[in-house]
Amino acid sequence: MKKLSVFAAAALSVVVLGCATSSKTVAPDVSPRLKIVAIAEACTTNRYVMSGRNASNAIAAAGYLPIILSDISDTNLLAQAMDRVDALVLTGSVKGDAYRHRIAFEHMLIRMALERGKPVLGFCHGHQCINLFFGGTVTPLDPKRTPPLVHRSKEAPSVRHCFHMIDIKPGSRLAEGYGATRYKVNSSHGYRVEQPGKGIVVTARAEDGTVEAIEHESLPVTGFQFHPEAIFDLDERHLRVIKDALEHPAAGRKLP
Repeated sequence: MKKLSVFAAAALSVVVLGCATSSKTVAPDVSPRLKIVAIAEACTTNRYVMSGRNASNAIAAAGYLPIILSDISDTNLLAQAMDRVDALVLTGSVKGDAYRHRIAFEHMLIRMALERGKPVLGFCHGHQCINLFFGGTVTPLDPKRTPPLVHRSKEAPSVRHCFHMIDIKPGSRLAEGYGATRYKVNSSHGYRVEQPGKGIVVTARAEDGTVEAIEHESLPVTGFQFHPEAIFDLDERHLRVIKDALEHPAAGRKLP
């Protein structure tokens, strides 16, 4: 038998090594899948940028990857995106010329999410938007309501500076999350939920009667008039109620 040249021997060793390597069983990846939360894009004002940043930071702290769903004309792409995400979040807003357009866009996303059984969470405007989706109404705050309560501070407009107490419905998921039926929250808003929509249950009110939290009686839907996403770093219970909403026990129940 002729001796193999140095190059032939080297080539043969590579083939043998390759065969040996390919015969090994590759262990399956058992690491948990990264969950994704879609934040509905609304506008480009500085108020939205801050609102979106607060929501993104809170979602990330809760263990999810936040992504922005832009208001694009291709609804098929939006539907495909909703197939892949685990929950939908609607953020705060300011009233303006684009308000009606934003509501239409967000209502489309709410429908897409609930048709797939995905949890929906709204902060401030998002809370009001959810109520409108179910046929409820929204109205401006009445400064003459009693007892007088400041929901937006003119001296300190940041949502991290305006606080008030809320009364939480005993036995609700919100009461369980905060571990109390009365809690201090923050706010910055000029409108409020007036008439709750069909299936919407009020789970918290401010001292002046303003609806501060809602959920749906059977669907994975939660709304906060206040902003736990802006102060979760000050109190871990604010992050707890956000995570509870994103992991809603009714997840999987779909809009009829």
